[in-house]
Amino acid sequence: MAHKAVRVDMSEFSDMFFPLPTGVSGGDHPVWSENVFDELTEGHVLVEKDIQERFLRALDSNGLVPNHKVSASSEKPDVDDMGEFKQKVDAAIFKTNLVPGDGRPHWGDQLVPIEFKRHETNQDPFEDSDDLKVDANAKTRKEVRGQIISYAEIIFRVQHRVALFMLLVIGRNFRFLRWDRSGTIVTRAIDYVANPHILCEALWRMSLQSDEQLGVDPSATRLFPEDDDYKLMDILAGDSKHDLKDEERKLSPSELRTNPPTFAYVRELFLKSLDPKWTRYRVEVPDGDTTRTFLIGGPTFYARGMAGRGTKGFVAWDCKAGRFVWLKDAWRLDYERMDREGDILKQLNDCKVANVPTLCCHGDIRKQKTKTPDVWEAQHPILPPTSISPLPVIHESSSTNADATSSSTLIAHPSSPATSRKRSCPENDDNPSENREECPLRSHAHYRIVVEEVCRPLGDFTSGQQLITIVLSCLHAHKDAYVKAKIIHRDVSSGNILILPQVVHVKKTDRYHVVWRGILADWELSKPVGTTEPFMRPRQPLRTGTWQFLSVGMLSSHPKAVEIQDDLESFIHVVLYHAVRYLRSNCEDVGEFIENYFDAYTLQNGVYTCGVNKLLTMKLNGYLQIKDKVRLEFGSPMDAIFSQLLPLFKAYYAVQSYLDELRENANTTPSADGPPPAHPASSSIDVELCDALDDEEFGDIAELDLPHPTNNTPSLHKPTPAEELDASRLDNHDHMIHVMRLVKRSHDWGQDLIGDQVSRLYVPQHPVAHVDVSSNHAAKRVKTITTFNLKPYFSSVPERLIQSAVP
Repeated sequence: MAHKAVRVDMSEFSDMFFPLPTGVSGGDHPVWSENVFDELTEGHVLVEKDIQERFLRALDSNGLVPNHKVSASSEKPDVDDMGEFKQKVDAAIFKTNLVPGDGRPHWGDQLVPIEFKRHETNQDPFEDSDDLKVDANAKTRKEVRGQIISYAEIIFRVQHRVALFMLLVIGRNFRFLRWDRSGTIVTRAIDYVANPHILCEALWRMSLQSDEQLGVDPSATRLFPEDDDYKLMDILAGDSKHDLKDEERKLSPSELRTNPPTFAYVRELFLKSLDPKWTRYRVEVPDGDTTRTFLIGGPTFYARGMAGRGTKGFVAWDCKAGRFVWLKDAWRLDYERMDREGDILKQLNDCKVANVPTLCCHGDIRKQKTKTPDVWEAQHPILPPTSISPLPVIHESSSTNADATSSSTLIAHPSSPATSRKRSCPENDDNPSENREECPLRSHAHYRIVVEEVCRPLGDFTSGQQLITIVLSCLHAHKDAYVKAKIIHRDVSSGNILILPQVVHVKKTDRYHVVWRGILADWELSKPVGTTEPFMRPRQPLRTGTWQFLSVGMLSSHPKAVEIQDDLESFIHVVLYHAVRYLRSNCEDVGEFIENYFDAYTLQNGVYTCGVNKLLTMKLNGYLQIKDKVRLEFGSPMDAIFSQLLPLFKAYYAVQSYLDELRENANTTPSADGPPPAHPASSSIDVELCDALDDEEFGDIAELDLPHPTNNTPSLHKPTPAEELDASRLDNHDHMIHVMRLVKRSHDWGQDLIGDQVSRLYVPQHPVAHVDVSSNHAAKRVKTITTFNLKPYFSSVPERLIQSAVP
């Protein structure tokens, strides 16, 4: 989340986020003693533990946070804390009915976390001395920033939040922070011992705010053990006597007891989501002019990181339909010309596109949007140099308030057009203002979508033959969408190809079977076929998709629109990834192969481009190799997939390179008169002497004509008819579908699944640097993350820089 902080003064922060309620004036605050923080006079030399104890004692004994309680939690994490997030923030402010008594964080109950640091510059993650920079760059300061980001990330994950306020105490200084999915708003550091009234007033004003004003999402109602819906969730999780096991097989009539059946794995996922470490909620999702409610526990999937879409996926109970469904909660990019995923799915469903999710309902949630970009834009207005733009007044008031001035949307001064206009899509905006740089913060809107299908991840496949069957289903979906709905997916990746167990009736035998089919999901980055990509201003080409599975063409240094060949190539990369990782092959070091093929990148003139191994395979070789002169082999029909399809892509790139050179030469054709001489003919060398000496030294070498042109015009390799024919086979889906169908039907498949061949202890051989994918500029913070779920985004840089394809 580097380079995503916006700095404001404390008074401006309070006016924006801690407004005084109607009927309350600034003079109504309690009377505070001038020596309320006297115990911290030596705060600049105290250790963190002493600062924490004295500060919390001052808050408690002086009642500085009315109607709330403060609890320390720096000694031990939650009992069932979440894997790599065994964190323990120093303290937090709680509602009085939720304050814990065991000294643990209780992430699901925290209202405002508090973190303490020593009074040292290297413990302050933010910078006040530089007007152009808010995030401090020193190593220890970045580590502190990473620590508090991880706290915010956990709370956003466990709770349903629009924003999160945090109090950071650094010795004698304090800062207030406000986190949302776009970035952080941070106040300047203030000495609270010398200026106690500033902190006291801020805490008092904060205590007057509603939960919604403090960032809690009002569309998600917290459930407690005494609530009927909470009890219903326990009943639903245990009612499994009629559930259907999902392994592929022929069904007996006695197994079909419900219509439609509930598969056992779905209820198991729901049961797992009710783990005590997660809180339970009843959430709202728009459905046209009405609202539907769903019961959810913890997320089955969550995206890592604070900035960005923050996607969470839940197995949910549909209170209206009485069934389990899949609910996705995300902060979508909020710009013009960006379609919502539900609108795209509806179009696909209306066109009868096969093997895509079935839309139940979707919609933006209560007009909730990120505020950090608004504050940044108010500080960088598009105004004449002599104009002054005040900071916006943002009230986080209740969405149920009928008063228009209490809206949760931005209320800005009329003289600040920067906050009043509708944002255009950042990659489409080719009219940048000369008065300010492009906003580095992406605007996001809260969005939920519900679909009928609860799927398994692709990694659950049980054989190479089944892998091809599942991918073939998604290839069918891609073709249907392309032909029937005129939509191209643009993000074919491992995380978007899912497994759906289904009960099918075979008319010929009048028997029912459980079969596994593929579902092509996550259509939010799709576009109508033929969409022209706009001119790209950023230094890094703005790519759509998931780095590991992008085509060589999309990973070039030149921006281009996604074409059918790019998505078809992505299908091949998905098959290769899962085949080499889970199936038997002659590859001895699978982790190294995956890292070098999928994660690797090349840096050319400051631009991240395709890694060498993928480039060699798709563009030059047309086959896979694990080392020099040793080809990758599976010893199964899987080999035919690559031997039949990779040469087509090699031919395609040969044709494209030829066409690119023709276009380039046409654009740089010299004039008929030829280029002017660089300088009047002259030489500093005595030509006659040079010839004489050359004759003596090289006289025995015959004079030969130069075989190649002496100018810089590249020689064009015209593709052969065979190459043109192979390339044309990628103009549509049919040939790839034909190849996969033939391979799927082969009788030579054996039991080739041997399990994950990449150890959880595998250490990437190359450093993984973190980059900021929500802006168009590379960040410098190092962050290594392991993942199986490679989620889509608008990427200017390799996803390997954020998360590796291997643990």
